[in-house]
Amino acid sequence: MVSTISTQVLVHLVLGALLLPPLNMLLLMLLGLGLRRRWRRLGAGLLVLGMAGLYALSTPLTAMWLNRGLERYPVIDAEQLGRVEAIVVLSGGKKPAPEYGRMEPAADSLARLRYAARLARQSGKPMLLTGGAPMGGEAEAALMARVLSEDYGIVPRWVETRSNTTLENARYSAELLRSAGIKRIALVSQGWHLRRALPFFERQGLEVTAAPTAFIRYGGGGVAWWLPSGRAMQECHAALREWLGMLFYRMKGE
Repeated sequence: MVSTISTQVLVHLVLGALLLPPLNMLLLMLLGLGLRRRWRRLGAGLLVLGMAGLYALSTPLTAMWLNRGLERYPVIDAEQLGRVEAIVVLSGGKKPAPEYGRMEPAADSLARLRYAARLARQSGKPMLLTGGAPMGGEAEAALMARVLSEDYGIVPRWVETRSNTTLENARYSAELLRSAGIKRIALVSQGWHLRRALPFFERQGLEVTAAPTAFIRYGGGGVAWWLPSGRAMQECHAALREWLGMLFYRMKGE
């Protein structure tokens, strides 16, 4: 399985695992344990810091706070949707689905696809799906195209399957759009993803309107927002990954 992963994607996965929760906090705690015999206070401080970090990064309150700066684009309105010429949907992963007997789009991909189908029905605009196979196997955009056709009765006009990163999503999608004379698009992805993704498409000469979906929100409030959960840790992980991704591309000048 590992042999099918591109080197670039594998490096990103390894670095992400080391720098992001939960592994970064666990490594900090292990370092604290190792230092306790020689530097007791330092070791104890790192151990407590790691434990506090694990707790904080698993609460809804932290998840919403980390995503607040990422979800900068409002919901697309009817007037904005009417001005675009095409709807572009970014893939968000795939997973084995034994109940279907095949690979299926992952939760992030399905959330984007569902919202894009809604926008396409409202506007009648053509759709482009973009996403290759960074983990090997069938391209994510091809899986999304199948679901879009089978479950929503919509056939995308373009299916871009070469890209392995968001930057490549923009480059290869722009090639298809330019050949069709398309300049104005609505870009569909999670709200936390668009802050990084949208500028990539604008640098390709496209006029881009954000079409965010799946905002990080929790009901209830009060004590419930302080209780740790796996969902909140996953959303904190995704948010921190986006912040690191933006820093990485800024350092590269892209």
